[in-house]
Amino acid sequence: MAISEVAIVGGGIAGCTIARELARKGARVRLLEQQSIAAGASGRNAGLLHAAEGGPDVARMMRASWSVYAELEDGPVNIEKVTLDQLLLATDPQQFEAGKTIARQIAGDSRGFRVDAVEAQELRREYPQLNPDLAGGFLVHDVWMIDPASATRAFAEAARLAGAQVSAGEKVGKIVRRSGRVEGVLTDSGRIAADVVIVATGSRLTDLLPSMPITVGRGWMMRIGGLDFDLPVLEEMSRSWISIEGQGTATRPPALTEVAAGGYDVPTVVAFAYLPKGKGVGIVGTSVARSLKDAVEGVDMPQRIARLALEFVPAFAKAHTEAAWFGERPMTPDGMPIAGPLPEAGRPPPPPGWPPRSRASPPRRTWRRSTPCASKRRSGREQRLQHARAPPLGAGPDPALQPAGPAQRDRRAYAHRAGAGVRGDRPGC
Repeated sequence: MAISEVAIVGGGIAGCTIARELARKGARVRLLEQQSIAAGASGRNAGLLHAAEGGPDVARMMRASWSVYAELEDGPVNIEKVTLDQLLLATDPQQFEAGKTIARQIAGDSRGFRVDAVEAQELRREYPQLNPDLAGGFLVHDVWMIDPASATRAFAEAARLAGAQVSAGEKVGKIVRRSGRVEGVLTDSGRIAADVVIVATGSRLTDLLPSMPITVGRGWMMRIGGLDFDLPVLEEMSRSWISIEGQGTATRPPALTEVAAGGYDVPTVVAFAYLPKGKGVGIVGTSVARSLKDAVEGVDMPQRIARLALEFVPAFAKAHTEAAWFGERPMTPDGMPIAGPLPEAGRPPPPPGWPPRSRASPPRRTWRRSTPCASKRRSGREQRLQHARAPPLGAGPDPALQPAGPAQRDRRAYAHRAGAGVRGDRPGC
């Protein structure tokens, strides 16, 4: 079946990059964002383009994104990319020793980061603003940092230039299906026809797809000003930070008894980070706490973050606070991006354990279509395998449906196709 229209729900980093790629491949694309581009977590994160933790899969996704961001630098929207040093801080000798493993991982990355160990005495000499009791650190040279909101808007503009229609302030309330086939979406301004619907709404994925295994971790950051000294990017090598595999467990929805007792939104993690953002201005953070999304939560987080920032950098006592905000981090059971098909109405139910363990894939893997079960005589196992092994669409893979995009761990994408789901993995989230 030929594809004529693609509707993408969500104007964050995932939705905008998918819109750009599909439009560049010749698809007719309509991107729908209920607020403004980058209004959610895509515009509220640190913007660092390297992964200090996460293992080879995360590093592979990050590497795949570098060339894509480099392309944006020549575009009409300034993504405010800068090259800075990053100092990973150890609070005790054991943490300093453990940090050598992370340093080797970063140094072995394909971009060839240079990483220098900084002993405690040298740390006190070079950075007198820091807490003198720190055990040392590791200085990572030439790290890229972008403005995340600007980068997301740059992808949206690139999608427009490639022919996509980008509509902000357009809330999608429902995916339209008829006889088990997707026909488009229903928005506040009316119905929009589409052969394919891609849902890329991050933490709000379950608003349209309630069965998806997405949990939410709320994270806070603060902007401070009035600094009369310069520091590199700072990051605590926190033992309490959630592992990639543990994100889904750490942000599981609270039981009703936990909500009744209070304190369900006590942060799982509060770890120090500092990002310089211009002359005398910087951002401090960060945290992860379970969230009910629209509830009033974590009102004490600015206080927690301020205390931790002063503990690591006593010289911040001279700073004033300009703003504080939170973002909703979408979390999956194993912490990795998920992209794939959804069972359509009237099709056999998904096999036990669906969706499968999410995983990273090399760039430009082709989206594929799964076909209906051809015969009732097939065993249940054969039918389940048919869902897992998706044959190419028509005579070959459709180049217009190749997922691509830069790595950000705060977004997820799902797609629907008329008559069958579409399946694939994309490098980045």
